[in-house]
Amino acid sequence: ELFADALWQYFVAGYADLRVERDDGYIGREDVAWYFTTWRDFPLHEKRALKFARGRVLDVGCGAGRHSLYLQNRGLNVTAIDVSPDAVALAQARGVRDVRVANVCSKLPFHDAEFDTVILFGNNLGIGGTVPRLCKMLRELYRITSSRGRILATTRMPSMTNPAHLRYLRRNLARGCAIGQIRMRLVLNGEHGAWFDLLLLAPTDLMQITAQAGWEIAQLFPLESFELGYSVVMEKQQ
Repeated sequence: ELFADALWQYFVAGYADLRVERDDGYIGREDVAWYFTTWRDFPLHEKRALKFARGRVLDVGCGAGRHSLYLQNRGLNVTAIDVSPDAVALAQARGVRDVRVANVCSKLPFHDAEFDTVILFGNNLGIGGTVPRLCKMLRELYRITSSRGRILATTRMPSMTNPAHLRYLRRNLARGCAIGQIRMRLVLNGEHGAWFDLLLLAPTDLMQITAQAGWEIAQLFPLESFELGYSVVMEKQQ
């Protein structure tokens, strides 16, 4: 709930001091304003991926609802979900019409083939934290999407250049973990949240994982470069 608290603080006061702490002590600052941006300020890789949204859309981990609001304004039928009731309340307050509490890492409360597009932006592709959980999540998304189903997602790349991050990746390999598996927690105004795992994925790794769940990569759009991260469009295998 700390993330939802940060969103509400920013929504009310225009500022929230949110940080991300990794289990090796590395701390980074999170720009909460990012989660309230509109189409004009969306990064190019997100804009390019969003052009592939069609039909009935499921926005997973909607947060403050920025992508849902944009797609609503485009005339698409959007359902947004978030694991946090407070985030759901915020998205509703900002105008998202159909938003519900649900957890994408478990069985979703939707019928088979109910959606045509699923959005997993903001690193939500890796929210399961491990490769087996990601496979399980992708299979569940396969179930709830139509035969022309698509997944639009973004992920950061495991950093191979920053020395602090490179040491962490090497530690993962030594422990037998996936190279992009990160254990982290949120810190808001000095209050610490629970530890959780996030999975960062190189395109080659994602290609292998998606194939196991019935998906294939149709398009890749880099951030400034693929070394930083990318957006991906996945479609069902034919």
